[in-house]
Amino acid sequence: MNKREALLERRLLKLVRGDAWLMQVLQAAASLRQPRWCVAAGAVRNLVWDHLHGHAERTLPNDVDYLFHDTENTGAAYEQALQSRLNERLPGVTWDAVNQATIHVHNRELQAYTSIAQAMRRWPEPVTAVGVSLDEAGVLQVIAPFGLSDLFEMISRPVPEAPGTVEVYVQRMAEKNWPARWPKVQVLMP
Repeated sequence: MNKREALLERRLLKLVRGDAWLMQVLQAAASLRQPRWCVAAGAVRNLVWDHLHGHAERTLPNDVDYLFHDTENTGAAYEQALQSRLNERLPGVTWDAVNQATIHVHNRELQAYTSIAQAMRRWPEPVTAVGVSLDEAGVLQVIAPFGLSDLFEMISRPVPEAPGTVEVYVQRMAEKNWPARWPKVQVLMP
């Protein structure tokens, strides 16, 4: 990791530690004791963009993406069971638990992903492919396969090398309309 990325990671972790809501989310997620997991996407992105825009009120995501990587428990029923456990631990949050060991099927790829970071490299935009986890010792860890520059520079761009993501990106940008909430965000179109 270069100096700039290390600095951005420290900034991100400071923001996460200072956000009571996200820390509750991470504590609930950590209580499941999955060996490889993170909370990603809007829960993290919104925190950073709200901070950079000076918004006093947090923009809550539509759902909390709980990503985990488990090659043993690959059924949809297991994902549902984890979501139920998360709902018990932190009611009022809409959880979306997705096993990144099986998401390649959704992406119409033959090879299973070997990690959460590898699966995130197939997401439509790098700015959303950022996750945070909390280990048993209370240490926060970041997963950001594309780095954190786009997130902190508020630049959204597509990931053209992932199959089908450019089309998904264009559709997502039309639906999300991020600049309406965060006017400093630059949405780059292919």
